Amino acid sequence: MSLIQLQPSQPVARRGFLVRLSQTAAALTAAFSDPARLGAASPSPAFSSNSAAPDAWIDGLKGEHKVMLHVHQYFMTGLVDARTMLANARDAYGVPEAQHGIAVMTHGPAIQGLLGDDVWQRFALGAFYKVNDPKTGAPSVRNFYLDPQEGEQPDAAVRELMQRGVVFVACNVALKGLARKLARGGSPDAIYPDLKDGLVPGVALVPDAFVTITRAQDRGVRYIYTDRPR
Repeated sequence: MSLIQLQPSQPVARRGFLVRLSQTAAALTAAFSDPARLGAASPSPAFSSNSAAPDAWIDGLKGEHKVMLHVHQYFMTGLVDARTMLANARDAYGVPEAQHGIAVMTHGPAIQGLLGDDVWQRFALGAFYKVNDPKTGAPSVRNFYLDPQEGEQPDAAVRELMQRGVVFVACNVALKGLARKLARGGSPDAIYPDLKDGLVPGVALVPDAFVTITRAQDRGVRYIYTDRPR
């Protein structure tokens, strides 16, 4: 399948279109609490970061419509676009969420959103990534992407989307690169195991994001590059 990549001017237009559809949909608060409305969506499968099967996440995608949203720097964009795709397909097109298999593919700085609170605190990732906690305004010592954020839709969060079947994928090349940077001249081998073990439970760790993207497309998973500041 040929790679589909949005041109720089396209993501903004796409976002505007999706937001307008979302605003005309039925009350989202009621929809989120109604299992029947969600189309019997099930939690995303748990993947082991020690798995010897790098394509297990591809095989685990459920539903007829499979797509991966690729984010490099702006992790929040992947969360918002995943929830908007589910909501608008359901409310505007009548497609149950269970018919969608959505993966959020991360590499580069975007892997920050898939590391647990302990890692954020221990390695001061808020200061490292220059990301402030929305509640305190100070460099974050927690992964605030795990839970709903003020100013965003309440379901644009890692835990919520996992419960609705969205799969999150992290690039091991990026994780090793982060270990080297955090080592600051020391041994990255001493840091990498803590980063790997500190991934949010259920995240699929793959050897290389770009190889994985190609292999997923070969299996019929559509590809959208979505990466922009919020």
